[in-house]
Amino acid sequence: MDISDLYWFLGTFVVVYLLYFFFMVFKKELNPDKVPVELRFLIKKYRLDMSLIKYRSIMNKIGLVSAFDIAFTSTFVFAFIKNDYVAILVGAIMLIPLIFITFNFIGVYYEKRGNVLNGNKKN
Repeated sequence: MDISDLYWFLGTFVVVYLLYFFFMVFKKELNPDKVPVELRFLIKKYRLDMSLIKYRSIMNKIGLVSAFDIAFTSTFVFAFIKNDYVAILVGAIMLIPLIFITFNFIGVYYEKRGNVLNGNKKN
């Protein structure tokens, strides 16, 4: 790994986050019919009470985590794997567990703050 990999990571992170910000975070209000899949996953798994959480705040956190996941995976794959088909396969296999791990941090954060339904923590 060299400095060009760091530039690749930062560039990918910034581009993905900006795209996510303009298309997902910058929405004016939460439409219950059009909730993003990421937010739906967090609400269901951690029983988040969206009346206690600001929509832009949680979407901003989801955008940062998603940008990190994509930037980390792409940097790792392009730095260490030279075969294109193997890179796609390893990237897909690596990305899914990474998403679940990093989204767990968001869920635990809001759970510890007490932003769950009925004020109870998850059993």
